[in-house]
Amino acid sequence: MHTNPQILLKRYWGYDRFRPPQLDIITSVLDGKDTVALLPTGGGKSLCYQLPSLILPGKTIVVSPLISLMQDQVAELETRNISAKAIHTGMSYSQIEAILDNFVHGPLKILYVSPERILTEAFQVRFYMAKVSLIAVDEAHCISQWGHDFRPSYLNINMLREIKPDIPILALTATATNKILEDIKDELALESPIVFRNSFARDNISFSSIRTEDKSLEFEKLVTKLKGTGIVYTRSRIGCVKIANWLVKKKISAQFYHGGMTPLERETAQTNWMKNKVQIMVATNAFGMGINKPDVRFVVHMDIPPSIEEYYQEAGRAGRDGKMSFAISIISNQDLMSAVKNFETYHPTLEEIKNIYISLCKYLKIGYDFGQDQEFYLDIAEMSQIYKISISKIYTTLKILEKQEWLILSEGLRSPSQVMVTCNPREVNDMYEQEDPRYQVLTQILRSYEGIFVDYVNIIESNISRILNMPINKVVGYLKVLQNEAMIHYNPSSDLPKVTFLKARPQDESFKIDEKSYSSLKENSWNKLNSIINYHSLEKCRQQIILDYFDEGETFDCGQCDYCLGSYQTAYDETIKHKIISLIQSSNDGISPKKIIVKFPYNKRKRVYQCLEDLESEKMIRVDDNGNLRITKSNNS
Repeated sequence: MHTNPQILLKRYWGYDRFRPPQLDIITSVLDGKDTVALLPTGGGKSLCYQLPSLILPGKTIVVSPLISLMQDQVAELETRNISAKAIHTGMSYSQIEAILDNFVHGPLKILYVSPERILTEAFQVRFYMAKVSLIAVDEAHCISQWGHDFRPSYLNINMLREIKPDIPILALTATATNKILEDIKDELALESPIVFRNSFARDNISFSSIRTEDKSLEFEKLVTKLKGTGIVYTRSRIGCVKIANWLVKKKISAQFYHGGMTPLERETAQTNWMKNKVQIMVATNAFGMGINKPDVRFVVHMDIPPSIEEYYQEAGRAGRDGKMSFAISIISNQDLMSAVKNFETYHPTLEEIKNIYISLCKYLKIGYDFGQDQEFYLDIAEMSQIYKISISKIYTTLKILEKQEWLILSEGLRSPSQVMVTCNPREVNDMYEQEDPRYQVLTQILRSYEGIFVDYVNIIESNISRILNMPINKVVGYLKVLQNEAMIHYNPSSDLPKVTFLKARPQDESFKIDEKSYSSLKENSWNKLNSIINYHSLEKCRQQIILDYFDEGETFDCGQCDYCLGSYQTAYDETIKHKIISLIQSSNDGISPKKIIVKFPYNKRKRVYQCLEDLESEKMIRVDDNGNLRITKSNNS
């Protein structure tokens, strides 16, 4: 294999050149140095460890927090003929063992693991045995309690350094303040790390925050002007569906995407949008992680995210191709108040947390002193209905319990059915008659799938059903029988999230969380919420507010956000005055102030307000009994 990064970039990824500072990061990694890469969303972080893995003599471990992200990256690497696998909590013991053995003794080059996996003895033994050349820590901000997505399990990563102290570590994140950066260095025990930090400035994105009490009117005006592919973010699943349906009624191609959809529905919606069969994706924050679509021209936020980090990641999905794009928020005063009110929903009381944990154990039928290291599929909607607790409150509490290391919550992903044949091929004819349906199912699998004796292979039960002319429920039944008879390992597909308990269930009166830690996290979240509220409220360049938040030091106005284009200016010229008078004169029944205001771009609205006030005080216009504006008689020509 050629060791020139430029040639490998072209051969495997099809790019002619690196983005700054990708090549510098790769060079630092190849030199065996501890490295930190702070690259904004869309900056190409994954390439910084994927490409070196092709050059380094040993294997690469990638620690990543999200199953969906790991699976997406593995699938992408496989299309490039790069050997990669992922291990996560949703897999069976035999699946994990097969992948770990492949990592130690086989050709597997890149292994993605969740941070929880590091604590297991099986992983630590294989990690010690394997020839490892690089440890990459993705989403490294998760290691800091000051980060927007702190995960206690990330604190276990330094165990890898203890086992193999000479292996370089590459820590990567898109969002980190100076405080978080120092936490990353300390908690990973990095030795004199080389830090590469791209500016968080996005020169090709115009950031704007539109404050209005008629969001529907502003949104309609906006989407009729915006061209190209876009994303509309809203915090509500119901709002998500409503906006998408409204767009379709307006003959604008749109689909919705939220966590309540089945994985197949989400996958179909995402594929249609990625392939430009749909112009606008209306989504909750469930959409976006791992999305790498370069030609997104606009991202619209209809609600307030909980932090600038989350907002920046979502808005930053616009303009990855470097072309001019727009990140626009349409916010009302009610939204600001709701964000503060919802803060309490996302931070339940200690008593609420305790009650939801007890309800979870009852729902899953876990007795006292049982449950440790056990996995359960969880139907959150059914639990919500049985115990009369909102879905959002349950989900939020599960995430808190995860950070408190009571359990691990794996997202609800449609993991395909998988089979590995464990018997000797010669045993098949000895075990069953050819007329036996078990024989027919097993031999059909052997005919249809390669490599099924050495690794798990994705299967589609409906295909077997069609070929054998056998009902699919019977195919599934015989697969389970073959599993019980030790002929195969069979892992059927599932759509539900999975909960893994890290501790046995205590007596109800003994359950408690770390109150000091929870209080600290709650305070940190409150500060983050205030920062995003300030982003929408301050009379200051939007991009500069973002850069100040990320400690960029001396910055300059961007010149293209709503503030820089004059959204807070009140001084108007004669052009605005003449247009207002013309609009009023041309309306026989008068015209409402709102209809006049929306005729102007947002950055001129305050000037229009001021002009209307001056015209009224000068008695050039008046308000009639219907609240409409008219020219006064003395000013009629």
